[in-house]
Amino acid sequence: MKSIPVSVSTMGTLLLVGALGGVVGRMSAPVTKVQAQEQFTGVTNCITAVPKTWGEFKGGSTYGLAFEDDKGVVRFVLHPTCGSINSPAEPPPAPIDLEIQRR
Repeated sequence: MKSIPVSVSTMGTLLLVGALGGVVGRMSAPVTKVQAQEQFTGVTNCITAVPKTWGEFKGGSTYGLAFEDDKGVVRFVLHPTCGSINSPAEPPPAPIDLEIQRR
């Protein structure tokens, strides 16, 4: 009969030590933070040109970047072409991957 109280007290001690170890471990674990770049340097490796006639930028989706003109035509650019700011010529206009016209 004496072994039962000893094993219960041993289990209680182990649980208490485990809980305290978990608390101490949480308090001493390093905090990982992700920070955005504080200042935009203006240097980029990719520039694409979209004609103003395509209208206003509406957002992005799985179809690509969406633009809607004043006639209601919606154009999607999935893979815009990439030019460089250091290139002597203007970057080529982005190809239209999907165009939706209202009739």
